[in-house]
Amino acid sequence: MNSIFVFLSQALLIVAVPPLLMNYLRVGAVVPLVVVQIVFGVVIGPSGLGRLSPETYTALFPPDSLTFLSHVSAIALFFFAIVTGLHLDATALRGHGRKLGFISTASMLAPMSLGVLAGIAISARYPQALDPHASVAEFVAGIGICCGVTALPVLAAILRETNLTSRRLGQFSLALAAVNDGMLWILLAAFLSVTGANAANGGRLFITSALIVLYFVSILFVVRPLLLVLANRLRTSVDTQILIACAVAVASAAATDRLGLHYLLGAFIAGAIIPGAWRDALLERMQPVTVNVLTPFFFISTGLRVLIDVDAPGFLQITLIITLCTAIGKIAGTTLAARMTGESWGFCLGLGFLAQAKGLMELVVATILLDSHVISRTVFSALILMALISTAFAMPLLRLKPVRGAALSA
Repeated sequence: MNSIFVFLSQALLIVAVPPLLMNYLRVGAVVPLVVVQIVFGVVIGPSGLGRLSPETYTALFPPDSLTFLSHVSAIALFFFAIVTGLHLDATALRGHGRKLGFISTASMLAPMSLGVLAGIAISARYPQALDPHASVAEFVAGIGICCGVTALPVLAAILRETNLTSRRLGQFSLALAAVNDGMLWILLAAFLSVTGANAANGGRLFITSALIVLYFVSILFVVRPLLLVLANRLRTSVDTQILIACAVAVASAAATDRLGLHYLLGAFIAGAIIPGAWRDALLERMQPVTVNVLTPFFFISTGLRVLIDVDAPGFLQITLIITLCTAIGKIAGTTLAARMTGESWGFCLGLGFLAQAKGLMELVVATILLDSHVISRTVFSALILMALISTAFAMPLLRLKPVRGAALSA
């Protein structure tokens, strides 16, 4: 078949079917669209359709089409990282002060600590969980980072579905997720800078570290001020703003990729330094296309890489351990920290339930770890299932009477 026809057929399936399924099954009040998209990606991947009907799977996703799909997926992730960075508006975080900092730190440290313990246990019990190129320390640190993820875009979608965006719980949880996302990317940058090729020898590590510092100095003290001058002194159309933002993001992503940090980090940082005066207009134009059209390609690409094999040694046990550690750590860490600041139990639990939603960010981090040869395909699949479970439970937990009552009264 013609390669263009194959791609267009795949695109129609990828973009249109999950929303149609969601409306037909009437599950919108229970789970966000991202859950349906992830499940659909796994179902039509090698774990689902590939086992039930290998011929149909091969016809739908011939081997020579997978490379093109992966390129579209990379573009989708690039724009997703920009949009996520645009959500990180420092002005929206003002006024929360020490309370936000304390809760954010606890909500990251608690699940990461349990994740580190889980990584140690998994590496000792199931050595095959590690990529052959990874050390135990790299694997343990990677699992810890994965357990600390909070997904800002998915959390925003959950708040829209539950009509809590304008409520105090919604506003505070968005600020919390924004800080967590910022902390996550900083941790990823630090992690990637000392793993793989960057850790090959001391001299190279020193040079790479110096270049990374130079990159951040340039971003903060050269690029960001120039963007602020453009925003304050020149009247630019939204189209021009998008072009400038994309140009900065491409350059930033290329720089971080060259430094061995991953191109997504550069795209995220570019989105985060965009002037506040441009953010709303850029999000209004970029987010719908990114979320509704582009990111579904990433879900399918991820689904094609997931291989759920319950017979694989330790697969179910690894999935259970990671899921319990991240859920307990996120909910307990966030809830107890918020309670220590004087908030009601209902408000604190709602914050904890929202913070444990992983969504697309977990898929992104897991993909980075897989591409960086830190985790095996089995652990990658376990992380995807963990993201699916944690995100699927967020909305039902949020509808519990004590939590809902506290959310609506605040």
